[in-house]
Amino acid sequence: MRTVKTGLSVFICILISILLKRETYVVSSITAIFTLREDIENTVKFGKHRVVGNVLGAILSLLVIAIFDVFGKTELVQLIAIPLVIVLMITILSTLGYQEGTVGASATLLTILFMIPSHQSYSYALDRIIDSFIGMFIAFGMNFIIPCRPTTLAENKKEEN
Repeated sequence: MRTVKTGLSVFICILISILLKRETYVVSSITAIFTLREDIENTVKFGKHRVVGNVLGAILSLLVIAIFDVFGKTELVQLIAIPLVIVLMITILSTLGYQEGTVGASATLLTILFMIPSHQSYSYALDRIIDSFIGMFIAFGMNFIIPCRPTTLAENKKEEN
């Protein structure tokens, strides 16, 4: 059932992106795929980790861009600044208990720094955050509307005890 829900989630991400005229549906779809888990509790947990990671990665990419503005985007500055900021980011995520967001945060930071033209970095960072929320809420909704497997009243009572 999780496979079907994943496909439906990606469908909805693409549909929403088309309807809202979003530039791309990649981030929302990937967030929905990573977020969707076997039950709503784990989906919420992974969704929070993913979004916190993406938000922090986007914010810290702006810090690195500011460092480049001050010191130049030389190879030496990149060699020092990027690893230090990634260490800072991982430390923050671990301290806050969102370590599962590390991969998404790192991907966000590096994508903004190296794949997006510098004049679009700020808008891309904001779009990445918005798209992450779209994907997360779609995964939440999918797991809420279509549970992985129906439970009986007896199973629910057993879990409560």
